[in-house]
Amino acid sequence: MVVQINLEGRSLSLPKTVVKRGAVDWNSQAAVKGVLQILDGACQAKTVDEALAEVRGFTSLGHMIWAYAYLRMLHHKDPNLFYRTVMAEPSFLMPIVYTPTVGEACQKFGQLPLLPRGCYVSLADRGNLKAVLKEYADLMLPKDSAGKPQCQCIVFSDGGRILGLGDLGVWGMGIPIGKLDLYTVCAGFNPHKTMPVMIDAGCTDANGNAAKLTIRDHILYHGMKENRVKHTSKAGTEVNSAYYGEDSFIGEFMTAARDLFGRNCLLQFEDFNSNDAFPLLEEYREKFLTYNDDIQGTASIIVAAALGGIKLQKPECTSLLKELQGMRVLFHGAGSANLGGAQLLKAEVQMAPGSVVVTNSKGVIWSSQDGSKGTFRNDEQKAVALIGEPKGYDPTDLVSIIKHHKPDILIGAVGRAPGCFTEEVVQAMLSVQAAKPKGGRPIIFALSNPMSQAEITAEEPLWERIHNKSTLRRRNAKLQEDVDALARAVGYHQEDEEEHEAQVEYLKLELAKAKAARQDSSASSSSSSSSSSSSG
Repeated sequence: MVVQINLEGRSLSLPKTVVKRGAVDWNSQAAVKGVLQILDGACQAKTVDEALAEVRGFTSLGHMIWAYAYLRMLHHKDPNLFYRTVMAEPSFLMPIVYTPTVGEACQKFGQLPLLPRGCYVSLADRGNLKAVLKEYADLMLPKDSAGKPQCQCIVFSDGGRILGLGDLGVWGMGIPIGKLDLYTVCAGFNPHKTMPVMIDAGCTDANGNAAKLTIRDHILYHGMKENRVKHTSKAGTEVNSAYYGEDSFIGEFMTAARDLFGRNCLLQFEDFNSNDAFPLLEEYREKFLTYNDDIQGTASIIVAAALGGIKLQKPECTSLLKELQGMRVLFHGAGSANLGGAQLLKAEVQMAPGSVVVTNSKGVIWSSQDGSKGTFRNDEQKAVALIGEPKGYDPTDLVSIIKHHKPDILIGAVGRAPGCFTEEVVQAMLSVQAAKPKGGRPIIFALSNPMSQAEITAEEPLWERIHNKSTLRRRNAKLQEDVDALARAVGYHQEDEEEHEAQVEYLKLELAKAKAARQDSSASSSSSSSSSSSSG
């Protein structure tokens, strides 16, 4: 007998397409039912050890999406066992529960069984959002002694920009669910007192997501199969019309949540499109207990990671913040994460003018002194723009930008340019540091998620080539120092002239060999690259 999925009583808080078809019938569709049967049969664990053994059976196949689906089924069958299992081996399981696996999970979310966890609010519910939230809370949340539902945190998204994958609509539910699991395992939240929420405001077609996948028009898409209704804001950006004005859908939602759960319930924006994320945060940050993780959370992590990088570079440093203030930072990409990070560095770290550089699709973001001209696309980009049009280099080429601005830290969050941190880019960062009097290892962060969108990964073969070249350079430099030192010694100790000359000649020979080896290595790399290009 297949596991029972009870969706009774959810006439308001389920996706409208599911309600229209019938909640029971939704999971009976052939494609979904087949997956459900597999997951039900695989998920038989009663102990943590058994659950770990079962999930390792899936991970041994080398593909994490089935492991993700298994863990969602484990949560459905036994939430407490799910959390005990994840907490037993978080470093192994959290990358499956959340990033990077959750990106692919969201791209396929509707093809997985629809489980009770997760509340859906639609534009069709406008004026009735409190009732939608109450229905879910009454059925899914614990109650206090007075019978009032208890909620500590709501993570809500409209799926407008899921990671670096673009608009996935309500299939983005994997993000609020995964983020709350992260908070449970790593921050001690009570998972039973949390709510993952998706706002269904429509979804763009395949052109709206990075992989050009059919999401909105997929037969199993359970949100509104309508385009988002947008307008051009005063800042010149395209925004969701329903979120603004006196009858703002977001305002109604947040007010309803506060009325139901009190002022201490955290309301977290997650994965909204940047054009909406910044103005919505500005509108509500002083009115509710709220924050935007993509803007504020990621920004704090960027700064913390930069300080950690400095500590690795300079263990003797006693003031990491002061050291950071004297550095140059290049943000490649102008989404919520990088703009939030750049704003935090400028406002709180108080970086020097011109030391924080941000790029967008037009290259280096700049603004004229009066703000009337520039390459900024919105007010947030304008706030981090360099003053004055770039001159003397190509502001659209990343290597050229690095050579001109000489950053100590390179942060990538482009979202749509996987692999853009090429060997040439990394070598440019190394050269910049090598030319500085007190230069160290450059700090490079690739933040785009999931892995398919990463600017660079730790497994890239270029790291080995760069390491080998750096080792040869250091060896050659040391040999040259020794040659120079011996040459000077020859001048001071004429009595040992013959012996010193012999040593000098020997070291020169060794230096020549090292240089020849380096040339052979470069030729080999070029040959390998040419071969790869030919194969491609």
